[in-house]
Amino acid sequence: MIWLLTILLAGPGYIEELRLDFIQFYEDVEPKHAVDQWRVPFETGDRTKISTIRLISHFGAGRRSYIKGHIHTGVDLIRRKGKPGNVYVLPVARGVVCSIHLGAPHTTVVVRHKLKDGSTLFTSYKHLAEVYVDCGKQVGVDTRLGRLFTRAEAKKLGGNYDHLHFEVRKKFDDYGVASWATMTRAELKERFYAPLEFLKKKLTADRRRRSPDRPG
Repeated sequence: MIWLLTILLAGPGYIEELRLDFIQFYEDVEPKHAVDQWRVPFETGDRTKISTIRLISHFGAGRRSYIKGHIHTGVDLIRRKGKPGNVYVLPVARGVVCSIHLGAPHTTVVVRHKLKDGSTLFTSYKHLAEVYVDCGKQVGVDTRLGRLFTRAEAKKLGGNYDHLHFEVRKKFDDYGVASWATMTRAELKERFYAPLEFLKKKLTADRRRRSPDRPG
């Protein structure tokens, strides 16, 4: 729990102060393949539809956990419908696992993606009760990264951790620290995309590209 003590004792300039404590959890590995499709991060009836997931906490909202007053760098999501039982978390696109950090109930898996134009972005999946991958593993959209806490498990931990904290990151130079240490809008804009808006655009573009009625 040294990481938690470090966070609680951090002073101004949180990201720069803490980032080197988390570099040990990062593996600098390249994705083998560029992204060719996008999906929602749960097993749903149709993973191409954003309507199969539900937003429960917004991007950019003020937060009181960890460093109080930090900005929510992702969105909190749950599956809208599905069979009873475990809820598994999957990558929104293919890539490679580059970081697994923090501990329960905040265990986080980060996937690095290569886009068709050669650029890189990262997606982050937090609050995993179990993790099924290792750093350096190449993953596809159907690879199970882990599973969410059940309501009963979350209750035992004293929080509402039975959801997915999902981020879309422009870069990962902070090695995960910015997820709880982003204090200004400038810092938010520097490293993060609005995840739901980003995913909506990608899913819509995918559907249009695959549509048999598309002209040409």
